[in-house]
Amino acid sequence: AIFATAVVIFPLMYRTARGAFESFDETLAYSGQTLGLSNTYIFWHIRMPCCRQGILAGTVLAFARALGEYGATSMIAGYTPGKTATISTTVYQLWQTSNDALAMKWVMVNLSISAVVLLTVNMLERRDFLVSGGKRRGTA
Repeated sequence: AIFATAVVIFPLMYRTARGAFESFDETLAYSGQTLGLSNTYIFWHIRMPCCRQGILAGTVLAFARALGEYGATSMIAGYTPGKTATISTTVYQLWQTSNDALAMKWVMVNLSISAVVLLTVNMLERRDFLVSGGKRRGTA
């Protein structure tokens, strides 16, 4: 189930992170090289903080997609209660057996998890915005 979900969400994470890295201003890396910084240091202390928003956006997008993944999971892992059951497959099975009330509870659990993750990301972005004095990270 994890493999199936990873295959489905990988392109979302990859494309978003790639866009963040492609928009990185290379002159910042070149400046670090002229100061004698190693490529490893430049990557972790200059490039990654500048691309963090894109990576975070890709992570949240991938997480949201993984949370609702049904198709690949049910095709690869099937549905075995307690073993391969995910929220999405559980909701489908409950709906198939006309247990709409319990299915709705699982939908609410899924919605709650999503809301908590989104609120947490927004709070972290807001805290970062306030700490940086209202300036975007990575800009002069």
